[in-house]
Amino acid sequence: MAQQLLELVEQFCGFQRKQRGKTDRGVKTYRWNLEQFLVFSRTRNVRPAQVGDLELAHVQAWMDAMAAADLALSTMRARQSTLSSFCAWLVKRGLLVANPVARMDRPPHHREAPRQVPGTAIMDALIEAARQRKRMRDLAIFLILRYTGMRRESVATLRVRNIDAQWGLRNVSVKGGTTRDIPLPAVVTQFLKSYVERVVTTKVAALTHDTPLFWSEWGRRYQGKTQAPMDGKNIWRLCKTYGRLIGYPMLKPHDLRHGVAMEILEAQHDLEAVRAMLGHVRLETTQIYAQIRPAQLKRAVEFYEAKALDALAGEPKT
Repeated sequence: MAQQLLELVEQFCGFQRKQRGKTDRGVKTYRWNLEQFLVFSRTRNVRPAQVGDLELAHVQAWMDAMAAADLALSTMRARQSTLSSFCAWLVKRGLLVANPVARMDRPPHHREAPRQVPGTAIMDALIEAARQRKRMRDLAIFLILRYTGMRRESVATLRVRNIDAQWGLRNVSVKGGTTRDIPLPAVVTQFLKSYVERVVTTKVAALTHDTPLFWSEWGRRYQGKTQAPMDGKNIWRLCKTYGRLIGYPMLKPHDLRHGVAMEILEAQHDLEAVRAMLGHVRLETTQIYAQIRPAQLKRAVEFYEAKALDALAGEPKT
């Protein structure tokens, strides 16, 4: 009987967590990428994916399908890389003869400028909408996103211990399994302390340093209410909800990260400040924000207006 891949994917993810020390977030990404291959194989072959499906033509068909769906090159590259790691793991365990992905070309690796960057007015409208609705939790989340550019997963995993009266946020879990200290405006830090006292204390029997800051609550008829700490997906949905309210329905949490980056760059004219705020390891990653947009280019050459006026002063009329 041909061995199915679903169980092997779970074993691979367990290996990455327990023996390679990968974070839960990283393992979750591995699983998601591999599940996309399993879904493609099931649809194409009308049966569960098997080890025998890991051959060059089949993997290439998967890549072609992603290209036809107009997926970003970075997404295709990440999925192909995950599948390659999985195949290499199978080869080492004698379950696969060779890694078919090793023979394939990789999608080119280049960073593209953000397609959607909300301006200051949009970000401020988000804050105002949460204020108008008197949703203290939502306001706290949007204040953090709006003034730090943090990723949604980092916001979702914030704990009471992360709030620091003098700095803002300390020892925040970020991408890559590391931690960072992230500054906040003093008034926002004070608001977060008030939010903990007025809202978070109602969610738990006893407040501790490990108590999550943000909670999601839902309920069904006859079953009562249930609550649990928020995750990144909850924050994504929250942004979509408020985006519709402010007339910007395509809004995503990561768009606010781009908005903060552009706001700092336009105010400070310093890519290193943007890099430090976003927590990029390499300045090259931050360079995408230096690509001038048409509106900025128009402002950049405004100084020519006076020069052109002087040059044409006294021009004879025809």
